Amino acid sequence: MNVRLSWGKLWNTGQGMRTAAWCMVFMGMLAAGRSAVAEDTAATRTTLTVATSNVGPRTRATLTVHVTVPDQSGSPSGVVNFRSGDLDLGSAFLDGEGNASLETDNLTAGTHQVVAVYKGKDNNQTSVSKPEQVQAYVSTVAGFTVAAAPTSLSTAVGGFVTSIVTVTPVNGFSGYVSLSCNGLPVNTTCTFTPVSVPANCTSSGSCTAGASVMQIQTQSPSPGTAENHQDAGMRRYVFVFPALFGLLGLGACKRRAWRNLALAMLTCAGIMGITACAQRYRYLNHGPPDNPGTPVGSYTITVEAESSTGSQTTTPPTEPQITLKITAPS
Repeated sequence: MNVRLSWGKLWNTGQGMRTAAWCMVFMGMLAAGRSAVAEDTAATRTTLTVATSNVGPRTRATLTVHVTVPDQSGSPSGVVNFRSGDLDLGSAFLDGEGNASLETDNLTAGTHQVVAVYKGKDNNQTSVSKPEQVQAYVSTVAGFTVAAAPTSLSTAVGGFVTSIVTVTPVNGFSGYVSLSCNGLPVNTTCTFTPVSVPANCTSSGSCTAGASVMQIQTQSPSPGTAENHQDAGMRRYVFVFPALFGLLGLGACKRRAWRNLALAMLTCAGIMGITACAQRYRYLNHGPPDNPGTPVGSYTITVEAESSTGSQTTTPPTEPQITLKITAPS
């Protein structure tokens, strides 16, 4: 009886009602915050289509994705990642129409469920496509797989990017695989560390993959040639003034031939000295002239692989491709 009365007194004093009111206010604020977040972002829809080809030792799958924003006009931008379970198949940038595609030969033999994941950008939400089933076949010929991660790289002019290239032996392959790049823009270099990657399978059936770090280095443009033109103008003035004074001296001393010879030698020495100093100054302060640097744009870089055995045992038949996006310096 006393307990009932104490609770009744507590409620009658209004403390219980105030507690309930504060709970309702907190829940309302939480719901309002969620509503505001939902209004600031737009839902997206990702659609995946898959086409396969069994020409060669492995099934080649072409993954094509289309991302839309149903409630808005225009197409989203950003990166789409393709996955099969825990296996990362690669990624690609969306174009101006919300499309992206990727070719891969990294699927093992069997049935796979492949999905495309749009990672979202700006005010667009993340979305995942419906899984598509892919039936992959693999040859029993000894060979190796080549994979790169990540496959979408971006840097400003003058910067560099890296990607890890993995070589995995299959069907008893043992040897070294040499790596190289194809499709680089001008004034861009590509290096591998190491260049030759060991990929070996033992007689017991265990195989060890090798990895190499690929670095793509872009080049900044050299300074403009306006300063060089200005230096050339200054050199002309330096030469002209002594020559004018020399001509005046010649008019006053026409009969003295040795002065003519001395003046000619002095002028020649001055020209040679001025030219040498100007070339050295330009070399030390302006760098290589007329170098436009790496051009801005989007490029597809192919990682080429060749085995040390000399036989055509590369698995898959197509090497991984990397999308390189080069932007203007900030």
